[in-house]
Amino acid sequence: MALLDEHRCPERLAVSTASARRSTLTWVLIGLLLALRVGALVGVLSSGQEEEHSILGGDARRYHQIATAHGTPYLDFAVEYPPAAVALIELTDSDDDHARLVRLGVTQLAFDIATAATLGWAWGRRVAVSYLLLGLAFLPYPFIYLRVDLLSVFLAAVGLALVYRARDHTGGILLAVSVFAKLWPIVLAPLFLVERKTKALAAWALAGAAGLAAWVSWAGIGGPIDVLSFRGATGWQVESLPGILLHMADPQRAHVESGAWRTGVMPTWSRPLLTLLSFGFAGLAWWLARRRRQQGAPELVVYALAPLAALLSLLIFAPIISPQYLLWLLPFAALLAARGDRLLATGMFIASALSTAGLATIGHQIRGELIGTLPILARNVVLVAMFAVALAQLAGIARSVATASPSS
Repeated sequence: MALLDEHRCPERLAVSTASARRSTLTWVLIGLLLALRVGALVGVLSSGQEEEHSILGGDARRYHQIATAHGTPYLDFAVEYPPAAVALIELTDSDDDHARLVRLGVTQLAFDIATAATLGWAWGRRVAVSYLLLGLAFLPYPFIYLRVDLLSVFLAAVGLALVYRARDHTGGILLAVSVFAKLWPIVLAPLFLVERKTKALAAWALAGAAGLAAWVSWAGIGGPIDVLSFRGATGWQVESLPGILLHMADPQRAHVESGAWRTGVMPTWSRPLLTLLSFGFAGLAWWLARRRRQQGAPELVVYALAPLAALLSLLIFAPIISPQYLLWLLPFAALLAARGDRLLATGMFIASALSTAGLATIGHQIRGELIGTLPILARNVVLVAMFAVALAQLAGIARSVATASPSS
């Protein structure tokens, strides 16, 4: 009978065969993209980054200082990372330099893959593939696996995915925990208000308040201050929007401060002004997202476009833009890319590639040579352009797959 049905409906069989073929090709592509990541990690771990003056091993050496310092972090010595990141730093530490890099690299690769899997679980395999494809821009110089930022990316992605799947309490708690890995996910919280996720908001607020209270009672108020001020740094980091211009104008002023290359001195009014601008434009993005949702725009506007705009606001008004900070944007750009937003997806890939190129030419960058500074200048221009496009889409000035109403 089944054979008879197949003969009667050849078009149905053809559709089923084509679907199976596409599914197989998708899994082959995913396997290839994962293999490239494993290969990139093996390559970087075999390239001598454990040596004292290696570029990619620099953050790991700082992590070792934190893990082996005597006393209580924040209280007895300044630390620029929140407690969850410090916990990971201590878990992956080793007195053997190479072993430390291996532990760090394996955990970060695991978080990277787990983030892709989370996006696939919540929004479909197309989003997971988009995430893996966009991440290719980092692989020629795979510094992302020798940093700790992928922990916060994973926690934030899981938190939002759980909220999207109506598991509000757990999602809210995990999104709060992600803030204690890196502070940036705090600008994602307005999603709860826009989507009226009161249970998720309550869980996020309670978990965040409890975590902050525990942090302050353990290490004092100096902990949050250390993180917010990046250990009290006063100079412009040379990759920030003002910093790269100042550095190109006078490379001789470049100096290491609080573990980063900086230039000049920030005016006392600049940090509060930048913070106001950063959170002000992030708030504008969420206000526009709320308006678009009321007009019938799909959920993508609050799970992808508004978060991307809010995070871009954090970056372009920040006194520091480390190369790995672009990882924060990746899940949201992947969501947009999978739904057909080629403009922002292309911007994401180009900005990531330029950020990678900037780190790969860091020696030239420090000396103020164009081969090292131009990639950063171009990347910053791309970030500003992406920010303008995202806000224009939220405002309805530019068309977007995220804000189009079902009837349009």
